[in-house]
Amino acid sequence: MSRARNYTEWIFSKFKDLLGNRVIEIGAGIGNFTGKFLDKELVIAVDNYKPCIDYIKMRFVENNNIVPFEESVDSSSILSLSKYSPDTIVCINVLEHVEDDLAALKNMFGLLTEGGKLILLVPAYQFLYGTIDHLVGHYRRYSKGDIQMKLISAGFYVENISYMNCIAPFGWYLNNCILKKQQESLSQVMFYDRFVVPWLRKIEQILMPPFGLSMVAVGEKSNKAKNVLNLMSEEIVLIKECTANP
Repeated sequence: MSRARNYTEWIFSKFKDLLGNRVIEIGAGIGNFTGKFLDKELVIAVDNYKPCIDYIKMRFVENNNIVPFEESVDSSSILSLSKYSPDTIVCINVLEHVEDDLAALKNMFGLLTEGGKLILLVPAYQFLYGTIDHLVGHYRRYSKGDIQMKLISAGFYVENISYMNCIAPFGWYLNNCILKKQQESLSQVMFYDRFVVPWLRKIEQILMPPFGLSMVAVGEKSNKAKNVLNLMSEEIVLIKECTANP
């Protein structure tokens, strides 16, 4: 997927205007997105795989604003990064790899300054879970309701959740659930990236798709989340009272 440049640019376009100046990137990998944050005051590139961290150190050795950090997002040790006062966390195709995803979201909430934003990209629809999901270490895929409730439970105010890549679910289901392929086809990825992504991106800029292979979610560390939780609690109490006294 590192060679799917149009797709990477499409994902980046979804959140580039939301970025602050002090960014934590969760699951930085080999730095495909890290390299797009070079104009920021500080970028902490986090990954739990040491070879990736070593590669990022080498790749961005001349960029003093890039700080590689080896840690798992669901570990409490990651909270030490709060000393950098991050105002944005970017987490692209990572949360599905974490067994305790709620613990990870709570840690990300704890890292952010007040008003800070979490930008997530996660795979959509559990019925699409197939052989490649399993082989690459996905614990799950998400519905809108799943990711919304987990963000709220972690303390976030959910600003937006939207689908992207509305054609891809059909190919993904065929390859992973019917043909049960053991790996993604490079030729398919490159063809899709070159000939489909550019025009699909333009269409989805005009018409918001009602479904897609992925979801982009934006959460904010804000007092508005407390208000939402209070309203939900009041509604639950009201429902219980109505049920008890029909």
